[in-house]
Amino acid sequence: MIKKLLISIGVLLAVSFQAFSQEVEKFPVITVNELPGAVFEVPRTFSGSSLYGYIDGGADLYLEYGFSGAWVNEVNWQGGKYTIELYKMNSPEDAFGIYSVSRYRCKSTPELTPFTCHNKYQLQIVAGRYYISIINSTGTPADSAASLLIGKAVVKKIGDESADLTKFISDVPIQTVNLNAVLVKGELGVRNGVPDLADLFKDFTSYRALILQQKEQTIVSVIFAEKEKAEAFYVMHSPGNQQSQGITQPENANELVTRISDNQVMLTIKNP
Repeated sequence: MIKKLLISIGVLLAVSFQAFSQEVEKFPVITVNELPGAVFEVPRTFSGSSLYGYIDGGADLYLEYGFSGAWVNEVNWQGGKYTIELYKMNSPEDAFGIYSVSRYRCKSTPELTPFTCHNKYQLQIVAGRYYISIINSTGTPADSAASLLIGKAVVKKIGDESADLTKFISDVPIQTVNLNAVLVKGELGVRNGVPDLADLFKDFTSYRALILQQKEQTIVSVIFAEKEKAEAFYVMHSPGNQQSQGITQPENANELVTRISDNQVMLTIKNP
């Protein structure tokens, strides 16, 4: 009996270890092969609700966008220490979404991928389904440069293409989208990315919206899962509708609402 129990436990441990190993292998992990001389700490992985154990206050936001898993590690390299975070989302569009509401004070936009944001302390990248964050604690030019090399090494291991956002808004330079567009899928994304426009989406669900904030106007392109919800959104924000939320009344000619397709509506709002 004891022998059978030990065998069963051994099988369970082997299966668990194999599953853990397979989970790690799903991430574009870098090693000393890419960073000669680097010393890596033991990586941590998170999936589903276990993300609360890493970013308790922000996990709900990631889950709203479509979170698949995360790989986190710290590396000592070239005299600096860096935290590498790889968030695997359900799609490239979801990866851009979480990037767009996390993007912070971009000082430059290195050409690692179409969607990058770099400041002294953090490098943020969207590569395929991955939102990548590389953080250093000093903000020195040396650490900032090393972060770029680490980011480049990670991106090289990801073959997926970046999200195609032209279905929301076409004929807009990719750099403008990178720096000024926010993609939302629900209330948390809206309140984190464009809180001033929260009333636009009040009582609406099952949508994806790309919001491009420009100097003179804000463009809001919304794609709904159901055409009935697109129709309701269109009617709510149409000229003369007294239920219109969050925008100046159409009599002032400050907005334009357009039905792009059965499931898509675009609002153009002139800024004050």
